[in-house]
Amino acid sequence: MNKLVSKVILGRFLFTIAIVALGNVRGAKARPFFVFGSSYVDTGNIKSSDSTRPYPWAKPYGETWPGTPSGRYSNGHVLTDVLAVALNLSSPISFAQRVPGIKNDAGMNFGIGGSGVLTAYGYPSTSAQIYSLRSLISDYTKDELASAVVLYATAGDDYLYYLTVQNSPVSGIYALSLSVGKQISSDLVTLYGMGLRKFAVTYLPPMGCLPVSTVANSFQSCNDSWNTNIAQVHNARVWKNALGLRHYFTNATIVLLDLYSAFTSAIATFGSEQSLKPCCAGITPKNKCSNVDAIGHPLYSLCADPGSKFYWDDMVHPTETGWQAVVSSLQSSLSQLK
Repeated sequence: MNKLVSKVILGRFLFTIAIVALGNVRGAKARPFFVFGSSYVDTGNIKSSDSTRPYPWAKPYGETWPGTPSGRYSNGHVLTDVLAVALNLSSPISFAQRVPGIKNDAGMNFGIGGSGVLTAYGYPSTSAQIYSLRSLISDYTKDELASAVVLYATAGDDYLYYLTVQNSPVSGIYALSLSVGKQISSDLVTLYGMGLRKFAVTYLPPMGCLPVSTVANSFQSCNDSWNTNIAQVHNARVWKNALGLRHYFTNATIVLLDLYSAFTSAIATFGSEQSLKPCCAGITPKNKCSNVDAIGHPLYSLCADPGSKFYWDDMVHPTETGWQAVVSSLQSSLSQLK
């Protein structure tokens, strides 16, 4: 048994044990966990009837856990779930699946696939997601809000929309990053004004190493231009803005989760043959993971063991094992949120 397989099995075992242990303590007062962002955190907010983004509700998504599609963009758990375990929190119910009038002590997940900090693909932006929290905020006490953790996670949808849908040049990314960074700061100020005090804000991962980029060279190598001109530019802006907010916020914590370094480190552990090629990919450039033909035959290929891959699909999403490796790399940053 090679080292990678051993790590995969051990990781799955420990994650399962952590889930069980967390379930055993849920009788205790839970700290709320409020989640905002895109497909990296979505646990069911995309409607199953959405014809433009059917994949998280279509096979083979969810095949590892829970065994059927659950609205998550992975073969199993996503960043929200894995990070919740690391922080001894419960992964909160998605906003779309809430029961109106019932308080959710564990918080709420407002993140939705396709969402941007700005308008991006037309899904509720992060500011619109935060607006949805306003109708629920009175359910929580001042102390509950002060102890709650906010995850603000972006997957780069604003930039992907700009480049791939609007067909705009990379040279305009810097100006876009100013607008995106300004809105992130505005969103955090809004959340702070609502009484929240613990913030985890993600950097972008290495955008040029995502399958949506590396598919152009058959997943052989990263696009250095996208890494340098998108991810690094965005992350530098977020770092600078967070520095200013730390002086503005009193009795608050802003932790920057470095997905760029965490993805880079995690990818390296999967070996050269496994690192960039996703488990599930369309059989032609026009197809995507989960696409089927008129009679239901798959128009995608699927690897034998998703746990042996870092990336799950041919877009931007890691496998559950990939997310576990990422969060493991972030452990030193998480202590401030516990």
